[in-house]
Amino acid sequence: MKHRILVFTVHKAASLGVYDIMRNIARKEGWPLHSANLRKPNLVEPAASGDPDFYKQLAGKIGLVGPVRMPVTISPEALQSDSFILHLRDPRDVLVSMFYSWSYSHPGVNDEYRESLRQKGIDNFCLHQSADLKRKYELYLRDLISLPQTTRLKYEDFVLNRPLWFGQFLGAMGIGDKIDQYARLAKDNPAEKVGVEDVTAHIRKATPGDHLEKLKRQTRDTLNAEWRDILRALDYSEA
Repeated sequence: MKHRILVFTVHKAASLGVYDIMRNIARKEGWPLHSANLRKPNLVEPAASGDPDFYKQLAGKIGLVGPVRMPVTISPEALQSDSFILHLRDPRDVLVSMFYSWSYSHPGVNDEYRESLRQKGIDNFCLHQSADLKRKYELYLRDLISLPQTTRLKYEDFVLNRPLWFGQFLGAMGIGDKIDQYARLAKDNPAEKVGVEDVTAHIRKATPGDHLEKLKRQTRDTLNAEWRDILRALDYSEA
């Protein structure tokens, strides 16, 4: 490998699962891995959406980078040499997952704040967090998704059709012809083993469409109107 491949996503889109796959591929291919999720992290996550300083830490480095859970400003030099993978989830399901994570399971959240979220309810949370998440998607669509060196992958394929997603992932890395060597990893899908929903578990409920069950019709209508252009750009139903 003589260049960098950056994997971008958002929180609550199975980013740790994507990291595990990146770690396995990097080990098997002998590629450098730069990630905030390593036991000894060698990458600092962006400070904010559009972070212009993120790329400075990658100067002179090659290999796999990420998963990066926030859009950043990509340097002109990087646009000439880097490849990108953009792994996104239906934003309405992301908001629902964020509520359960912050309310019950995510480390570092104090009990008082968790209780305040639970008291206000999931609809209130999703409506108030929507604008911040939308800004991230807007930047991804504006700066990344249309680049010829960007491969877009869907969280929904990651949990419902892992072999399809995995083949696309390898193809984006230029090793699609090695799919047979990764047969076990391509089939390994912990989300398929999730049974009864447990709000305290890290993988609470992986199946898509969670917003249809958890949110009121009025909340869904508001989110659909707010996100309409993005939902259509990403081929998500306005349900």
